[in-house]
Amino acid sequence: MSRNIFQITILLVLFTFLIQGLVSAQKSDYHIRKVVIDPGHGGKDPGAVGKISKEKDLVLAISLKLGELIETNHKDVEVIYTRDTDKFVELHKRAALANEVEADMFISVHVNAISGVNAYGAETFAMGLHVSEENLRVAKLENSVVLQEDNYEDNYQGFDPTSPESHIIFSLYQNAYLERSLSLAQKMQYYFKTEAKRYDRGVKQAGFLVLWRTSMPSILVECGFISNPEEERFMNTTEGQEKLANAIYYAFRDYKTAYENQGKEIGANNDDEQNTTNNYQTDETHINNTIEENTTEQSQDIEKDINEQLVWPAARIYSIEDIPEGVIFGVQIKSSQNKLQENDNIFELNKDIYMYFHNGLYKYFVGATNSYDDIIKLQNDLRNTYNDCFIIAFKNGQRITIKQAKKELN
Repeated sequence: MSRNIFQITILLVLFTFLIQGLVSAQKSDYHIRKVVIDPGHGGKDPGAVGKISKEKDLVLAISLKLGELIETNHKDVEVIYTRDTDKFVELHKRAALANEVEADMFISVHVNAISGVNAYGAETFAMGLHVSEENLRVAKLENSVVLQEDNYEDNYQGFDPTSPESHIIFSLYQNAYLERSLSLAQKMQYYFKTEAKRYDRGVKQAGFLVLWRTSMPSILVECGFISNPEEERFMNTTEGQEKLANAIYYAFRDYKTAYENQGKEIGANNDDEQNTTNNYQTDETHINNTIEENTTEQSQDIEKDINEQLVWPAARIYSIEDIPEGVIFGVQIKSSQNKLQENDNIFELNKDIYMYFHNGLYKYFVGATNSYDDIIKLQNDLRNTYNDCFIIAFKNGQRITIKQAKKELN
């Protein structure tokens, strides 16, 4: 009986995720206007405890510095805290607050702990299935706070923080925002390594209750190990807290820039053709943190040099130099900060794939035809697999607008 209940619950969760995904697609307007910062633990819940400090105090200090950076540098963004003092906030209320204010991003700040003193480094989590015992350990550690809440069985629908099955069920909820959450998480890790000089423990997935039911891209950062004496000392200094806050801020800044620039690109395509009004694009996997539109001759020369030096990971990947002369259309299906590996599912397409370097990203498209009718049909076919694909155009290897391309062909 318990097995059947477990299976039914998973099906219900998957259905919820599908509905949530449709809602998220409809409400997205490619702007980051509200960010919820969630300092973990607080009040009667100290979180992890080190020799000289408690997690709840460290993460509050880092979170307040992060919020100040965002407010100072982005007047268009409202920062909302789940707590800005030493008080206890139940996990389900943190997500509820983010949903209530219709936040565009949720950042939960924590520090890690483990028995022994050897573990060190920073890691960032998105909601998802546990792919290792270590991920499950961290999730259980952070989720165990629910035992301090009144009526936690009702608030979390029977969730048992000691049960792996419970963690698996709850981890399915965030799939609607997984791609964008992972994109943000990767940026976090890049800046933890380069700005805060922390050891990069990578981007991971686990079933965190604090991320459960947040209707926006959401991540949980573990800034370091309070159980490691050196890292605990670092996190207790003003300099250390500022470096960690800066790292998180830079990731936020780059994600915001990339996401909003992406919206402009989609908007330009939609303005060109009314029949493609559904061509929204969710956040591109591993978006570069330095996207900006450069139109100078020097920038074009740099991109041309990079395109000519690309080493293709598979035989059916072609350079932008290989597309036909004149005006052609294509359907862009993916972009990435790094060249894709041969095991990426893009290579399962039974079509020639073209890659070019543009605005700091490696971008992939299929089609390469001068027939706009054919490219519309191809796009409709590809939407079964790539629901965020959109049409692009080139003239003699240079990116142009769809409107300009259609004018050239008439």
